[in-house]
Amino acid sequence: MSKKSQVWLAIALVVVLLAGAGAFAIFRLPMLKSTAAEAAADDLAEEQLSSDIWHEKDLAQGLLDRVTKSLGKRVDLRSVRVADITESDGQTVAELDWTWANLDGESWRYTSQLPLEKNGLFWWANLTERAIHPKLGKGGSFALRANPGKRGNILGADGEVLMEEGKVVDIGVHPNRLEPDTLDTLVDELNTGVDSLNLDAGALEDDVDAAEGNQLVPVVTLREDDYRHVRDAIHDFPGVLFTEDTQTLTRSRGFAQATLGSAGQASADDIEKSEGRVIAGDVVGRTGLQKTFNSRLSGPGSVEVFAKGDAADDKGGKTTLTSLHAFAQKDGEDLETTLDVTIQDAADKAAATAKKPTAVVVIRPSDGHVLAAANHDPEGAAWDRALRGQYAPGSVFKIASGLALLESGVKPEDTIDCPKTVTVGGKKFKNAEDEVLGDVSFADDFAHSCNTAFVSSADRVTGDDLTAAAEQLGMTDGTLGIGAKTASVPADEDEVTHAAQMIGQGKVQASPLSVATMAASVKAGETVTPQLILGDALDDAEIGEAGDAGGGKDARGADGGKDTGGSKDAGGKNADDKNAGSGSSDAPALDEDAAKQISDMMRDVVTDGTATALKDVPGDPVHGKTGTAEYGDESPPRTHSWFAGFQGDLAVAVLVEDGGFGAEAAVPVAHEFFDRIN
Repeated sequence: MSKKSQVWLAIALVVVLLAGAGAFAIFRLPMLKSTAAEAAADDLAEEQLSSDIWHEKDLAQGLLDRVTKSLGKRVDLRSVRVADITESDGQTVAELDWTWANLDGESWRYTSQLPLEKNGLFWWANLTERAIHPKLGKGGSFALRANPGKRGNILGADGEVLMEEGKVVDIGVHPNRLEPDTLDTLVDELNTGVDSLNLDAGALEDDVDAAEGNQLVPVVTLREDDYRHVRDAIHDFPGVLFTEDTQTLTRSRGFAQATLGSAGQASADDIEKSEGRVIAGDVVGRTGLQKTFNSRLSGPGSVEVFAKGDAADDKGGKTTLTSLHAFAQKDGEDLETTLDVTIQDAADKAAATAKKPTAVVVIRPSDGHVLAAANHDPEGAAWDRALRGQYAPGSVFKIASGLALLESGVKPEDTIDCPKTVTVGGKKFKNAEDEVLGDVSFADDFAHSCNTAFVSSADRVTGDDLTAAAEQLGMTDGTLGIGAKTASVPADEDEVTHAAQMIGQGKVQASPLSVATMAASVKAGETVTPQLILGDALDDAEIGEAGDAGGGKDARGADGGKDTGGSKDAGGKNADDKNAGSGSSDAPALDEDAAKQISDMMRDVVTDGTATALKDVPGDPVHGKTGTAEYGDESPPRTHSWFAGFQGDLAVAVLVEDGGFGAEAAVPVAHEFFDRIN
């Protein structure tokens, strides 16, 4: 090809390319203002400015994202439609109808004007804040604040209100107005006038020293009735400020606090972690049932939308908020539980008599209703160890291993030796305080909690048999649908582990809830499934990262057995929400006759065994089993104290962390409970 031909070919290619590019531009860019307006509305509705009609598309997208960011997951853009195209003062504008909706599907509608501009043959759209909403100024954006209705109540048996919104008084101090002795005197009066308050004057003084200027330093939030006790003593202190407020409170201070939980205004940290689901003004459940059922109790989460911008005044720029739309307030729904006021109160008071962290769970065997879940911690607010704790159950688990032995053919009257020690697979197991019973009946071994008798009988049952017995007693049946823990009884055929699990050690873990369920199943003569939540509320449960059932502050901030296990394992940690072990899912039904035999042996524990301290309890006969569970790596090992039993139609589990022998720590708590309900 000649050089001249090559030049003409190059020119022809350029012409073809330019023609193609022009056709592409004509195809992409609107030549009609209506086409431009429709393309803009479609882009805005999708919140993705993908068309080529925008002046500086990336900047326009950034403006849209910035203006609408605060609406997050609480207000959703449903549609943007072109209502009209008008001319005004030489300017062409597209009138856009916007429709947004809240989480409850309620609509917010308005109209804005989007400027359109013709450049040559084509039309362009120019996005501004005012084009998104007519009351937004340059640099402005939407702002969102919660506008909630009344939070739902938590109810107990017979519709009794357990938790509702109540009055509180916030107490704070102004550092610059305090006199030298005010802080010490204030703390002394508060600690004296309000039980278990335990404010630290030194810590408060550090907070005051760290405060900037005359910044208010919070001291404590008191329930209204607690405030009345100290009002006269502290009301006239210089520099002390009192502010009335409302807060979700239990019916009395400490009542089932760890289980019911706490709720409060969303903090900056709550808002940041929620990724748009929580906003300023929201009341959120922080712990317990308040957190698990937050969506039900808080309702659909009404919100108010504002235009946020800067306005000038004599002192310089300041941020202004102009209300644009408030969605209707809606109240949350009540949550119905099975907790019984009288039983819960007795359990709370009984747990409070212990000197170590304690849990008490009460179940009604006839219907499985959880009547009480009490938690007490002398060091401060308790977490919900009653429903969520996982501990080695120690000898209370002999109820389950005893059932497995009965089902294997052992009879209560059969003789099973109880020596001082027994060795399995090179591991030596012993009785508490080196007790020796000799050749006694299986019923006597059970009553006196002989470890060596149970360990030496381990070869009569398999790991699957032991797991099945626990399942028949309801220990591994579900989690109440709220993230509560039952028990983990993995079938382990390792000789030493299996022997240890016969006495509730090894890999066996249980919550006080599961131990109470075990006792309830013995009483009922059939497998009991515990129930705490009534109605359809379980559909609303928000079971997430768990480990959250800590007690929260209720307006303080509101405010003789000698049985021991043979192997060491972890103490009560708040494990994850997965039930770690269960065996076969087709375990046979609990045999009523075997349950009756276990029940009779549990009565012997009280009349002639490790729980004789309960013989004088008034009312129906008490049946029980004590337990002492080793944990940790110390030598000698530390021990948790247990009791499981029933009286009439009440089944009870008591755990005292680090309490020592079951008869010495857990039985007195059980005695206190039975005395109170009788």
